[in-house]
Amino acid sequence: MDSRDNGVKGLGFGAGCDILGGHMENNSLCKAVQDIPPDAARRCWTLRADNHGHYHSRVRLSECPLYLELHWRLTVDDSVRRVGVFRLDLTGLLRDGYIRPEREHSGDDDVRLRIVRADDGNFYVQKNRHGARLLMSSHAS
Repeated sequence: MDSRDNGVKGLGFGAGCDILGGHMENNSLCKAVQDIPPDAARRCWTLRADNHGHYHSRVRLSECPLYLELHWRLTVDDSVRRVGVFRLDLTGLLRDGYIRPEREHSGDDDVRLRIVRADDGNFYVQKNRHGARLLMSSHAS
């Protein structure tokens, strides 16, 4: 079965983030990385199963590329498991419909980034419950 049949797309490729006239090195929308550059925009999020298995927040397109350190735990009392660190091409994610512009009363370059852990145990970028999703990582051990 083709992954497009269920709205899931694999690690895709986008046009990249415009950074002072440049682009991300390999133009990927979401890439697992080992380290975060010292001056890079970063977030550290922990998703929980007892909190709907997702996390979302407003971020700025000007933070592209955004580095996200992702963790997971079942409940607030369980131990935290590291999923990984990901370099996100916010511009490409917006263009391809994985994230959405923030609603009125926010800045022009504000977008809503949402990460979900699906029933299959994998982590995805997905703008809403019914939208296409981009695979980030398989389930944390």
